[in-house]
Amino acid sequence: MTDKHQPAEDSLVEWAENAELKPRRVRRGNDAAAAGRALLEAAGVNVEQVERNVGGRPRLGGGPKGTRSPRLNVAISENLDLLLDELEKQRGVSRSTLVREALDRYLRDAG
Repeated sequence: MTDKHQPAEDSLVEWAENAELKPRRVRRGNDAAAAGRALLEAAGVNVEQVERNVGGRPRLGGGPKGTRSPRLNVAISENLDLLLDELEKQRGVSRSTLVREALDRYLRDAG
């Protein structure tokens, strides 16, 4: 039984071991992106998850891609910290989501 991928693997090994060998085809732009995606998918990689990790999270409230959402850092009591942990586990959402929801509700009711 022969491995249908063996010739390609042998070629890659030869290329990796010999710095003078050049790739036969250079891909650029969309062609390179499509080839890379196909290679990752063939290897069983969840490409959408990789794209989310590389591209980062979407900006909250829209806005240009690649720009950072405004941030707010606050100190909280140990009691609030424990309550946040508990609610995070119950609802299965992040602390950031919980704090955003609470702040949004508070500001909406206060206005």
